[in-house]
Amino acid sequence: MSFYNKSKKNTGKINKNLTLAQIIEEAATKPEYRALFYERMLKDYIYVLVEQGYTNSELTVGIDPHVPIIALDNGVIPVFTNPDRIYDSGAITQEMDYIKVRGRSFLELTIGNQIIVNPFSKYYKELIPIEISEMLNGSIFTPKHSPVIHTRMNALIGAPEQSPTALLSDLSNMFKSIIAITHAHIGWTFMDQIDTNAHYIIAIETEGELPFSQIAKLTSTICQQHLKADEVIDIVKLEKGGDFSEFFYNQSTPFYSKK
Repeated sequence: MSFYNKSKKNTGKINKNLTLAQIIEEAATKPEYRALFYERMLKDYIYVLVEQGYTNSELTVGIDPHVPIIALDNGVIPVFTNPDRIYDSGAITQEMDYIKVRGRSFLELTIGNQIIVNPFSKYYKELIPIEISEMLNGSIFTPKHSPVIHTRMNALIGAPEQSPTALLSDLSNMFKSIIAITHAHIGWTFMDQIDTNAHYIIAIETEGELPFSQIAKLTSTICQQHLKADEVIDIVKLEKGGDFSEFFYNQSTPFYSKK
């Protein structure tokens, strides 16, 4: 089960010595383990399926941006807390190749994609792009984030009443130098289970093979120059069927378009 399936509170002492898989299980009924999961997901090693024959099995610093990662049929990328979890429930019967990598390095590489941790196990955890973005920028650990676990996060999206013209100008100038970026939109979003206040979201459409993580890092650097101490901006990859894609494709005008 995803640990968003429970909202029961528990005031017991948190055991920080558990494995990542055990933390996922605890978080199914003890919401106070949620923050610990995010912390350990960033710090711990995880195991990622790759195409047969890839030889670099352990990546202790960073990750090869061209590693041939295997995704599920729905495009979600599976990761595992231990190689044994790959074969849970008999979903996979043949021996699979995988790499071992720090969670943060992997999430930075695949930012904009949806991840699922231990997808074939009884207890699993889905990570949506906005959630991953807030893990990486640290905002998910701030007090505004409720410790209560919910089935789904009700996300609202719309156009901002006021556009940050200076920020958009700086981003547009930077995007001109990156041929992989085709369009970029700005929105105003609020996720009722996470956010205290609504905030900007930058959605970037790309083409080619440049890893989105590199684009996200450059975008984040520009955004940080315009943010106040308590502000955050989400950065997501815009693609058909992705988070908020219907709004951005059908109801939003891009602030940047490749010429």
